[in-house]
Amino acid sequence: MKLARKLTLIMLIAVIAVMISYFAKANDRYVTIDLVFITIENIQIWLLSLFCFLAGIIFSIVLVAVDIIMVNYRERKLRKENKNLRDEISRIRNSKLAEIDNGSNSAANNYDSDAGDSL
Repeated sequence: MKLARKLTLIMLIAVIAVMISYFAKANDRYVTIDLVFITIENIQIWLLSLFCFLAGIIFSIVLVAVDIIMVNYRERKLRKENKNLRDEISRIRNSKLAEIDNGSNSAANNYDSDAGDSL
């Protein structure tokens, strides 16, 4: 299974490389880019496209990384809250059981003391 994944990845990379080389041959004109503070002259269209593509990939990776960090933070927070709620439920159950135990013992003691008084 791992071999099939590696072969598929290699084939995908090869297809992308062929597509990039075809795009580079078809778009070999030079352009000038006028940004707000800088002007870049005589850059080929395929190189500009490659830079834009790589910038998009880097931007996407940063966004995904931030999203993963936020999800992990929320997960840790919810796990902590869940643990606190489970502990609280456990304390409430134990206190109710203790009250029931104490209530039945005191009722039995009251019954024994009432029986002793009548003799």
